[in-house]
Amino acid sequence: MDGKRRGFRLVPGAIWVAIAASLAASGCSGHSPVAQSSPQSAPNATQSSGAGVLNNAPLTSAFASPAAKISPHSPFTGPPADPFAGTPADRWRDGAAGIVAPAARPIGGYTAAQVKFAYERTRELLIAADLNRRTLLGGPPTAYADLLTEPQRTEFLAGLHKKGLDKQGASVSTRGWVVSFAPGGTQLIGNVIKVHGPSMHAHAAKIRGGYNVLDVDVDYIVVYPVQPPHQPTRWMRIVDRSTWTVQFGAWRGAATSFEPWVQFSGGYIAGADCGTKDGYVHPDYPGRTGLGTQPSVTPSGTPVDPYSQGSVVATAGCGATTGT
Repeated sequence: MDGKRRGFRLVPGAIWVAIAASLAASGCSGHSPVAQSSPQSAPNATQSSGAGVLNNAPLTSAFASPAAKISPHSPFTGPPADPFAGTPADRWRDGAAGIVAPAARPIGGYTAAQVKFAYERTRELLIAADLNRRTLLGGPPTAYADLLTEPQRTEFLAGLHKKGLDKQGASVSTRGWVVSFAPGGTQLIGNVIKVHGPSMHAHAAKIRGGYNVLDVDVDYIVVYPVQPPHQPTRWMRIVDRSTWTVQFGAWRGAATSFEPWVQFSGGYIAGADCGTKDGYVHPDYPGRTGLGTQPSVTPSGTPVDPYSQGSVVATAGCGATTGT
């Protein structure tokens, strides 16, 4: 079974929305999904049980926000002191403070201590994937890799530098498992990244083959103010929605009987080019006309609000949004 991520492509078991747009106008969004194989996941299974599959696939579509929620401004004036002003993100928490784990309690056959560990590890994975500055700027995603269970870590590291798409339109690069802007192409504006939650919930589950796991479901929206290097007049916001299930169990090849396996079950990235094949986020900066850097995919479909945690709507192609 495949897993994919970011880009907005329909894949078995996952809906990913690569949401598009430059500030106040429709744009292209997302980057290509990531394909990867499924490891031997159940401790006594002779083949993959179906757990441990990273369903991190994107569709290529985009969402639009009602104009009332987006701050009107010229994309050529440079960022204001508060780049989140006029958006819902202005009221959200800063960085890791927005990722809050609930109080742990016994769930199913799992102790409160196990649930607490699962919440803490899931929070660490989210921070490493979406907020680690070195990773965001295209550097080695070591912080995230170090938290993965060994078989998944091996696959993640092996696929970081691959390029291209598979037959299902999924990127063969595993770089899309984390939010990582293409090296040298993006500067973060200021030191604040906004996060909306909390949304973290644990429940006992059975994977294919009847094996027990503890699932931790998460759904967070992260907003990044960005600009091309030394070009503040072309600034914009990127909106990422991370929708995961982290399964804790006894995976084949893991060091202990209670380790995480990340399964990306949905989400989107708004404001990024849909047509890339390297797993990196390439912002669809305003003012591309005449610069020789036109988006490779034209957005279409009904705009959707990238700041909303409502259900993800799958549409074909690369969708549109009125702004991020």
